[in-house]
Amino acid sequence: MGEFVGIDPRWAQELIRRLEAGKGVLGRTRPGLDAAIAEAGQDWAGHRGTTAMRRAWEFYHESQQDLKWRVDTLEQLVPVRERGMLTGTFPFGSETEAVLAAERTARAVLQALDQPATGAEVSGEEAAGVVDRALAGAEGRTGDPAYAAALLAAIGPDAFTRLLSGHATSDSGGPADGAGPADHAVPPQGGPVTDGGSVGGRVLAEAFASAERTGRLGDEWYELVDSAPPDVLTNLVTLAGQSGAMLNRVATGLLGRPPAPGWSPRGLVRAYEGDPLAFQQLLAEHQDEARVLLDAATGDPGCAEPLASAVHEALKPGAGVDGLRERAWRTVVRGLGAALEIEDR
Repeated sequence: MGEFVGIDPRWAQELIRRLEAGKGVLGRTRPGLDAAIAEAGQDWAGHRGTTAMRRAWEFYHESQQDLKWRVDTLEQLVPVRERGMLTGTFPFGSETEAVLAAERTARAVLQALDQPATGAEVSGEEAAGVVDRALAGAEGRTGDPAYAAALLAAIGPDAFTRLLSGHATSDSGGPADGAGPADHAVPPQGGPVTDGGSVGGRVLAEAFASAERTGRLGDEWYELVDSAPPDVLTNLVTLAGQSGAMLNRVATGLLGRPPAPGWSPRGLVRAYEGDPLAFQQLLAEHQDEARVLLDAATGDPGCAEPLASAVHEALKPGAGVDGLRERAWRTVVRGLGAALEIEDR
């Protein structure tokens, strides 16, 4: 089990900066001391040379890493960001413990994913159920970004893509033909999904969000976002609230491609309903992709209510940045105007 932790992130970050400054002093001093000891030779009166200095540097470094892990984990566990003390119960007692647990989970997942079928053919739902059981122990742990990043690293982008593809949500009402989980509810401000989606798909999407928000994703994961199939990307942003930057990266990538057969805009619209400031930025800074989304959404009756809510929240007075909001308004007016003109024809 983990432990109850309370930290003021602002002061913890200040301590991390001071530790870095101390490491800098030690790093600059040590070469000169080594050279002086070598020059003194037999006249050197000390016994351990720079051993103590090296140990001090290592202590500073390990303390930095531990503090960063604790701050990152608390900021993932506490849904509302406020100034001052944040408190929470960690799922693990240390970053090392979290990484080892994630690697054990990943081994079980990969074994379940690749086990050969024996006897009767295994259906997509049965295969997803096996993986879900392997990932069930990860529920509630992906708020630890070290665990989340280690889980993704051990599973790898290829297996992640397979796990997050259409069959990963087919047992909970999601589509099986690559349309993405169009009707999964996405809560306000990118909070946890409360219905829809398999356990496995939801855990993996949450792990991705936790690792990405804390800067623990490698380049290969961003390459995946740029090339993954539409259903995988739609599942990624609907099964868990991603950061606004990641949501917009997924959206611009999807909307910049030729439309895939059977793809629905509902997933993206619902994701933006939960993150209106990201939607405002998309409308203001990616006008072409935003118009593609508006055009697709206005042609889908199932998008009417979530689209109206997303537009209202993104453009209401005081939302976001004034300049962005004004540019977003222009995109919406032009996009919806063009869509209505097409319908009249």
